[in-house]
Amino acid sequence: MTGNVDLSVQRDALISQLYQVDDVDVIQKVQRSLNRALATVKKVTAKKNEEEEEYITKEELEQRLLNAFTEMYRAKKEGWKLKTAEELIDEL
Repeated sequence: MTGNVDLSVQRDALISQLYQVDDVDVIQKVQRSLNRALATVKKVTAKKNEEEEEYITKEELEQRLLNAFTEMYRAKKEGWKLKTAEELIDEL
């Protein structure tokens, strides 16, 4: 909760300073800096998410394989027509 209050206070102080600026060049520089900072944060967040998604635990892998084999077994037993690997690749 304190973090949100501090964030609001800092944001309001920055906006107040921007309201007092009468030079368009300064505002444009601040805007470019803000855009660069936001782009950097977005890249770091995306990279972090990619790293997190890259690894799965052994238990997750086992569960996925079990689900896949269970589906194959049921399809074979009940006579379902499943897509071939080639058909799945073509969909991508």
